[in-house]
Amino acid sequence: MKKLFNNKPILITVIAVVLLLFLAFFSASSRTIPWLESTVGAIVRPIQTFAFKASNSISDFFSNLFNTTDADLENAKLKQELAMYEQEKLDYSELQKENERLRSMLNYAGSFGNLEYVTSKVIARSNGVWFNIMTLDVGRNQGIEVDMPVICGDGLVGKVTDVGVNWCKVTAIIDSSVNVAVTVERTRDNCMVRGVFSTSSANSKLELYYLPTDRTDLVPGDVIMTSGIGGIYPKGIRLGAVEEVMMDKDSSGINAIVSPSVDFLHIEEVMVIKSSGGES
Repeated sequence: MKKLFNNKPILITVIAVVLLLFLAFFSASSRTIPWLESTVGAIVRPIQTFAFKASNSISDFFSNLFNTTDADLENAKLKQELAMYEQEKLDYSELQKENERLRSMLNYAGSFGNLEYVTSKVIARSNGVWFNIMTLDVGRNQGIEVDMPVICGDGLVGKVTDVGVNWCKVTAIIDSSVNVAVTVERTRDNCMVRGVFSTSSANSKLELYYLPTDRTDLVPGDVIMTSGIGGIYPKGIRLGAVEEVMMDKDSSGINAIVSPSVDFLHIEEVMVIKSSGGES
C-alpha cells in the first residue's frame, strides 16, 4: 500500500477511476430526492470538474503514447529542419549585408591612398540622447591610439578618445566637443565644424563656422570634407552637405548647418585609420 501512495501516476489514475464510477452512480439514479440531489450536486461539482480534467489528461497521455506514428515523427523532423533552414537563411542574409558594408568601407578607404587601418565592430553606444560615443572591439593590442580618426563607408565618424587592451572609445563628430578642420569642396574655403546639440540622434547636425565673410558664396547642397589641417584627419574625407546658411549676429560672420553624411543611428562597422596622412 505504501508503494501505491509513493507512485503518484498510479495513484492519480486510481482516484480518477473511482471518481468516474462515483459520478456514474449518481448520474444513473433517477430516484434521488430533489433536495438531496441538489445538495450532493453542489458538493460533487468541484470533484466532477477535477475528474473531467484528469480524465482528459489521462486520455491525451495514452493517445499520444500509443497513436504516435512514423508520419508524426517525420512531420516533427521536417518542422525542425525547416526552422534550422530559416535560421541559416537569416544568418546568410546578415552576413551578406555585412560583406556589402565592409566592401563599401574598403572602397572608400582606398580612395585616400595606401592608408594603414584596422576594421572593427561597434559593440556599445552611449546612453544619452545622442549616440555620440561608441565602443569598438579593437584596442592597444591592435595598435590603436588616442586621436586616430575613424571612418565608415559614408564618411567621417569621429576620433579615438580612449583606449584599452582590446577596446577603444570613439567620440563622434556630432559631439560638440569635437572640432574638425574642413574645406568646402566647391569654393575651397577653409573653416571648422562642430556638433550641434539635438534631442534626437536622427536629427543630429553639424555647425560650420569661421567662414570668410568677404568672399564666400556658400549655398545649400555644398559638400563639406576634411581639409587635412591639424594632422589628425586625412584630407578629403566627407562630412556632409550644407543644409542652411545664416548670418552669425554675434560676430557678423557666416555660419551654416551641415547634415552629416554618416547615419549615426545605424553604424555597425568602422575603420580606424592608423596613419592619418593629414597635413601638419
